Amino acid sequence: MWEVKGEKKMIQNDFIDIVRRTVLFADVEPGEFESLMQISAVKRYQQGQVIFNRSDAGGGLYVLVEGKVRIFVSGNGSKEQLLRVLLPGDTFGEAGIYLDYGYPSTSQCLDKSTAYYFPGDKLKRIVSESHQLSANFLKVLALKLADFAHLFESRTIKEAPARLASFILNHEEVSGRMKLNFSKGQLASFIGTSPETVSRALSLLKAKNAIKEEKPYIVILNRDILNGLVQGTFKDY
Repeated sequence: MWEVKGEKKMIQNDFIDIVRRTVLFADVEPGEFESLMQISAVKRYQQGQVIFNRSDAGGGLYVLVEGKVRIFVSGNGSKEQLLRVLLPGDTFGEAGIYLDYGYPSTSQCLDKSTAYYFPGDKLKRIVSESHQLSANFLKVLALKLADFAHLFESRTIKEAPARLASFILNHEEVSGRMKLNFSKGQLASFIGTSPETVSRALSLLKAKNAIKEEKPYIVILNRDILNGLVQGTFKDY
């Protein structure tokens, strides 16, 4: 996979740099990283394509290097609960490698996306032989546990404007902008409220000149207000 020429090689090198900078692969020895890349495969997906479904056999781990992916669970009646929106540099699928019942959630592309795929059996063997990779793997799982704790706090304690502000800040892609390429219903699912409440929260943030909409983007105008909402220090609403 290393013998690529011209512009494609430059793009691939950029992708490999993204993989190298992930928490999982940070600080591993060059030889170990080479071994990891040798077992990997580049996977390309179209917008709307499902990468894996909940309960699918846990085949391996993914590193997103291009695009955007949503992680969600669905229950009876097709009701969905959005758990995370992944950006380049995020890893996913870790739990499915070790759980007997497969992946605990579903992943679907919100944009045309590219990911590096690492087969679970081969990855586990390399991880078991590397102290650094083992430590990194534990750190990744700890960070995800902390993310879910913050998500629970946001959905059960904070009011809707604060939840929305947190979502915007955490999913900022380009400096000062967040691409809103999913429905208000999906956004409402993520922050634990109704689409109508999302609309009211958006209107409030726009009225406070904290954000503006330039479809398909939400543009951050006043980061201090958003941070104040998240931290509970801004109450003027």
